[in-house]
Amino acid sequence: MAAQSPPDHRWYTPADCAALLVGVKHGTSWRAPCPVHGGDSTTALSIREVTDRYGHPKTSLHCFAHDCAIEDICAAMGIEVANLYSIQPDYAHATRYAPRARSPRIDKLKHMEDPTPDDIAQILLEEMIVSDPTFIQECQPARNKMWELAQSDPRAREAFTVALRSARINTARFWDTLATSIREGQGDGTTSCP
Repeated sequence: MAAQSPPDHRWYTPADCAALLVGVKHGTSWRAPCPVHGGDSTTALSIREVTDRYGHPKTSLHCFAHDCAIEDICAAMGIEVANLYSIQPDYAHATRYAPRARSPRIDKLKHMEDPTPDDIAQILLEEMIVSDPTFIQECQPARNKMWELAQSDPRAREAFTVALRSARINTARFWDTLATSIREGQGDGTTSCP
C-alpha cells in the first residue's frame, strides 16, 4: 500500500477546548459550562485527553448534566468532531498498520508544538524510567537532569513520579536517595551511564 500524506488537520487539545469554553483546570482535566444546554453549572462539561482506538491522543468532551451529543457540543464550539482527534480519523484508519511508536510518551512528544529542550529531556527520561528502570537508577547524569527538571516544575516531578510508579520503583525512597546524593555532591555528573 502506498503511503498517504496526512490531510490538513487541526487538533483542538483539551487545553484549546477549555480556552474556547472558559474551562477551569481540575487535576489533569478541565471542567466548563456545556455550550449546548447552557445552564448555571460551570462544571457540567468534562474535557480531558484520552486515546483513540489506534492509540493516538484525542480530546474527550462529556456533558454530565444532559449527556448532550458530541456533534452538538462541537457545533456549538464552532469546530468539527474530527478536530477532537490528534490524527484526522480517516487518515488514522488508513495508516493503522504503519509502524509507529508504541509509547504514549513518545507519541505525545511527536504531537507537541515547538517542544523545548527541557520538554524533550523530560519525556525521554520518563520513557527511560518505564522501559529500563535500571538506567535511571545507575546513570547519574540522567538523574541530575531529572532532579533539575523536577525542581523547576512541579508538573515534571509529578510526571516523573508517575513513571517511577509504572516502573515499580519506590518513589519516596527514590526521591530521598536522589536528594541526598545531590546534597552530598555525588550528583556532579561525572559518573558514566550503563
